Amino acid sequence: MELSLGNYKTSLPKELLKKAENNKVRECDEAEKRHFVAYVDEADETFDVSLTFSPAGKVVNQSCDCKNSNFFCSHKTALLVHIAKGAKITQSVKAKKISKAEALLDEAEPNDLKEWVRDLLRNNKDIELSFAHYFSAKEQQYTPTEVVKLTDEAVKAVVKSKKNIDPTQLKKLVELWKTVHSPIVKMYLANVTDENAFINFHTIMETCLAVDYKLNTSSNRIVKYLEDLLQQSTEVINNLFKDEAWKTAISHFTENVYNKDAIRLHYLNHLKNIISISNETRRNILIDQLATLYKEKSGVPAINIHHFTKFLFSTVEEYGLTDKYFLLFEPITFDNEFNLKLIRIFIGHGELNTAKEFCEKQINVNFREEYNIPYLQFLKEIYVLENDERNLTQVLSQLLPHTYSFEDFIYIYDRISSVEEQKKWKAKVLARARTASKNYNRGATEFVFRLFDAEKRYLKMIENIDTKTPYSIILEYFHPMASASKESLLLAIIKKNDDYFKLDGIDESECFPQLLAAISTYFTKEFLITTIKQVAKQSYYSRPNSFIEYVLSSLTHLK
Repeated sequence: MELSLGNYKTSLPKELLKKAENNKVRECDEAEKRHFVAYVDEADETFDVSLTFSPAGKVVNQSCDCKNSNFFCSHKTALLVHIAKGAKITQSVKAKKISKAEALLDEAEPNDLKEWVRDLLRNNKDIELSFAHYFSAKEQQYTPTEVVKLTDEAVKAVVKSKKNIDPTQLKKLVELWKTVHSPIVKMYLANVTDENAFINFHTIMETCLAVDYKLNTSSNRIVKYLEDLLQQSTEVINNLFKDEAWKTAISHFTENVYNKDAIRLHYLNHLKNIISISNETRRNILIDQLATLYKEKSGVPAINIHHFTKFLFSTVEEYGLTDKYFLLFEPITFDNEFNLKLIRIFIGHGELNTAKEFCEKQINVNFREEYNIPYLQFLKEIYVLENDERNLTQVLSQLLPHTYSFEDFIYIYDRISSVEEQKKWKAKVLARARTASKNYNRGATEFVFRLFDAEKRYLKMIENIDTKTPYSIILEYFHPMASASKESLLLAIIKKNDDYFKLDGIDESECFPQLLAAISTYFTKEFLITTIKQVAKQSYYSRPNSFIEYVLSSLTHLK
């Protein structure tokens, strides 16, 4: 939807425009040319809203921190209407109006003003904290203990003794944090190589995350605040001229990726951002630092360790360093996508014994057989490369009930020494395949027909035609079956019911012309029509299958 200041009344739903009337727009600022930001109040909640316009007045960017997934929420609409109405009134840039409060401030007596401020501070702990911080923190040097105290005092000033926090209070808390943390952040950004400055910055991260963990809220406002702080340092670190200084700055983060028994994901994401903008030399240094850390901590239990594994793996893969680092990694239990990619790399590099260990480890922990299939297929590939017939036979025996590969069946069959055991094993596999065929397993159906074909048991093949038998398979073996008994084959095809619940979604009608051509080599048009009608008379409850309907339609149109 192309929305603008000129067409919003006709482009937006009337219900949305009416709902927007109940919202209040506050502190609307033009942060940059044609980029407006404001607070929009809806009942007791407040939302951050921004709109950006093209020179022609079209909305080119928009955001709101509410959870409405629609293109335009009532808060954005309220700001749009607010701007549109202002644009109609103001045709040129005018001097900023002085509010009544500002005018009274200019006229107030100093002593009266101080007394009023004292009362304000006594009754508003958050304003008191912000005031004290503003007038005393200009050149103050902080310790981690003071950073924690400052952060916690902001929480007490806003939340007080409440256990829960509403969105308005949370927003107020983060705004207060921005104020009280500002000099600490500035000190760090001014010297990102200084260890003490980083420790204070790091303490902000830890303390705020601890507060976020304790508060009963689903909002990501605190996490977003911390991400913004980290983002501020990304360019600063990248712009360090000396490589040694750059190494020192990033080491502060790499050395703190591990937090006792957990991984700090926010630091990993921060390092990922630094990697993305670094030159190749620095990027490789940072990746190597992370790889070294990962290797040193290998085997140490840690929350989110799998995130670290996948982060490092995807990073070395993205920058073409897989050959150098792949030996660092091990499979992640129940993560098939990652595991299969990793095992493929190990096989490709000839690390077959390790690849086998990985496969066997996953097979041992899986609780359903079908989850083992990709790992068994890898083992099959490895044993073929190693020419290990004994283990290959065992793996193929495990795979066969899932793949019904005829080649694998023959390989196993030929290695059974006893004729009697061969018969028993073949009967067992055939019975299982026929059951699987009735459960929509096309591979099993193809296996049954191929086995009958290999044994030249075409009458048995005809007996096996049923609802689940695809017409394409009948076509594949039509002539051998017709040679055994063309009449029985024709009756089996006519009596076959269509499977209206098939799961593969394959359209079998494409083979109908070829199947009709094959039948026509054995039977005349008249015989076919007569036979079909006779069978229909004997079947009081069934309708012709789709192929027979095609046959009747085709033959009746022939001259």
